[in-house]
Amino acid sequence: MCKELVYPIGRNRGESVAHVKDVISKGGKLLKKGSLAVFDNDENYTESFLEYIEEKKGMPFEIRVFTKQESLLQYLESREPQLLLVASDVMCHEIEKVNREKIVILAGEEVSSSFSEYRTIYKYQSMENVIHQVIDYYIDITKDSIFVPVTKNKSEIIGIYSPVGNVGKTAVAWAMAQTLGADYTVLYINMQEYSGMDRMFGTDFGANLSDLMYFYKQSPESMAVKLKAVTYSAEGFDYIPPLVYSCDLRNIDTGQWLQFIQNIAELTEYDKIIIEFGQVLNNPMILLESCNRIFVPVSNDWMNQCKKKEWEEYLLRTGYEEILDRTEMLQVPQIRQWSSLDEYRECYLWGEPGDYIRQVLGGL
Repeated sequence: MCKELVYPIGRNRGESVAHVKDVISKGGKLLKKGSLAVFDNDENYTESFLEYIEEKKGMPFEIRVFTKQESLLQYLESREPQLLLVASDVMCHEIEKVNREKIVILAGEEVSSSFSEYRTIYKYQSMENVIHQVIDYYIDITKDSIFVPVTKNKSEIIGIYSPVGNVGKTAVAWAMAQTLGADYTVLYINMQEYSGMDRMFGTDFGANLSDLMYFYKQSPESMAVKLKAVTYSAEGFDYIPPLVYSCDLRNIDTGQWLQFIQNIAELTEYDKIIIEFGQVLNNPMILLESCNRIFVPVSNDWMNQCKKKEWEEYLLRTGYEEILDRTEMLQVPQIRQWSSLDEYRECYLWGEPGDYIRQVLGGL
């Protein structure tokens, strides 16, 4: 049996010239996609693999999944995928004829020494981590020939910033991402010096925002593909794990951060990108200028109001007054009592704070 999942785009997918011209005329880009083949006789696993891919948009490859050896071998007679994933228990001599650099072993347990020369992925981990590794291998193998197709308008960029501290920016950003995620594709980027996200999720993330920025510097045209190997999903939206070392926020030129964000907005499938800015960035006003809308959480505290007013005066003095035109001040109700992080998030999203934020977002 052969199952096939194809993301059709571009003339190499059999699309008509008229369709290509139509996409380009609407501001879209037709970029080359590659091919990925998967061979595993465990139908439950292949179903899970396909279901996960179906939920993800903008994958850089067409995917064909095989559960029968004869079907795979017939496919390989006429073409060679750029990456071939093979379960360790169905690997055979005929498959070994494929370029070894393009084969990745899906290992169900400890990898046999006979596979030591192949790239390997442990198959029984989260599908999210499996796909991250697949994309990393795909990038390594295809080098500069990989692109992701984009046929959409530029993402709307929503900035979360405050000139004062302890006003719940992260909670606001999180609630906005969840709320908008019900109707849009949303990416959340935390550019705070200390995000707390590793403790929030109890996860030691692999690649993070710093790694993605490093890749962008080396290969900006392929960064949208690498993004797929870095992002995680949570409660209706995607997010990039934040930096581990806050000094990276300051050491990387603000202009580079601006190009980085614009690249994501132009070359990915997200409708909305929510960016939470911290205080360490060199001149965050340059980044705020790139935002379509800016939300500034504040409080009624007298000192915080003084700081807010001083920030507004700074924008007027330094030529950033247009930021104020796109800025909305938020006075979000606070959660006073909570006993756990889960309870706090639940109360915030579905209590008074969440109601307030849903009202604010009514026009988005």
